[in-house]
Amino acid sequence: MIGGRTLIGQIATFIDSLHLSYHEVMDMIPYRVLVIMSKDRMHEAYGEVVHRISGKELAQQRRNK
Repeated sequence: MIGGRTLIGQIATFIDSLHLSYHEVMDMIPYRVLVIMSKDRMHEAYGEVVHRISGKELAQQRRNK
């Protein structure tokens, strides 16, 4: 299991999830920046698409229920 429990696991996780090279993770990018990059990484969204509606449309929907 690759994970953040050991130093090698953290390195492997950064390399895999951020698509970086070993040299970038170990020598070029500071640890704090790697953590921020892994938190700010884009994630897939699940669920329904939210549509914006006006207040009048929302009131009309509530009246119809």
